[in-house]
Amino acid sequence: MPTRAEIKTWRSLHRGKGRRETGCFLAEGRRLVGEMLEWPGRTVAVLHAAAVGDEPDMKKLLARATARGVRTEAVPEAVVRTLADAATPQPILAIGAVPAYGWDDVGDGAIVLLDGVQDPGNAGTLVRTAVALGAAAVIGVGETADPWGPKALRAAAGASFRGPVFRTDAREAVEHLAERGIPIWVAAAGAPPLRNPSPGPVALALGSEARGVSASLRAAAARVVSVPLVRGVESLNVASAGAILLDRLLARTPG
Repeated sequence: MPTRAEIKTWRSLHRGKGRRETGCFLAEGRRLVGEMLEWPGRTVAVLHAAAVGDEPDMKKLLARATARGVRTEAVPEAVVRTLADAATPQPILAIGAVPAYGWDDVGDGAIVLLDGVQDPGNAGTLVRTAVALGAAAVIGVGETADPWGPKALRAAAGASFRGPVFRTDAREAVEHLAERGIPIWVAAAGAPPLRNPSPGPVALALGSEARGVSASLRAAAARVVSVPLVRGVESLNVASAGAILLDRLLARTPG
């Protein structure tokens, strides 16, 4: 059984301050826990409601955790509810160490910059989309929601464990991209529509729906692009716009 101090610490992972102080995050549900048990990062503990410990799928998950040397604990359902962030908690959750991704982990290919995307659902959805479409990394700058927060992790649906996802500041992003010779393309309503894929690696900067991309990134941009919309429609949700732009940016020949 976790101690009161552990429960208090793990409960603090709902907040950015708690994640920064501990270097850990909390993931909920069978799918995310299963994804965590496949990634090379460190899973600190897996907790599950005692009442479901004998369910076949739960037994498989717990066996995988045990095989990796991960601490597993059966706990009262009240403990799961205390630790869970979701409105309807699932009976299993895990605590993991936030991976120390950085620029050295970014391979070749398109990079997604999330600049001031404050809604964790949008941030997580963009991580999921970027990874699914083959982006080399997703990097948060400015006031972007923490991609390792519980809501962002749920929206990413496990994609966060499949590639470099980290935060930096705008100046460092501009400097590193310039060193690599990767141009920044900024998404902005009213800009020329993006219709053709990029001939080479590009960093696509997506900003908040209220303020758009920050002035520092716009000043460094080689191009400003948008999604072509029908007359009378001003803009799209940033997650929707980002998915369309990434699909066009990374368009490949079928097969």
